[in-house]
Amino acid sequence: MVGNVMLESTCRTQFSCNRINSCSLRKICRQKIVFKGTEYTVIGLQQAVSLKPDVALFSAGASVSKEWAPKFAQVGTTVVDNSSAWRMDPTKKIGNPRNQRRCPYQRR
Repeated sequence: MVGNVMLESTCRTQFSCNRINSCSLRKICRQKIVFKGTEYTVIGLQQAVSLKPDVALFSAGASVSKEWAPKFAQVGTTVVDNSSAWRMDPTKKIGNPRNQRRCPYQRR
């Protein structure tokens, strides 16, 4: 449910994307989800990392974020994390798009 809310919020901004990959831990891989009338197959996190996406939206909890966010970042992906994993880490950039006219993660 949280993932759907994040996708809906992203769609309300001027953030554009040409492909969405829905990924999860093993328990729901290969299941289908529907978003905006399009069906997507849920893929595993390792497969998602290998696709080298531009942006990854995380909403899976701190332990998953701490394990997987660095793997995505290592392949050049900008990670937007909705967990508490990095909130107090002074070495991580924190952005709040609600307070900015232009989303800090948008490519220029």
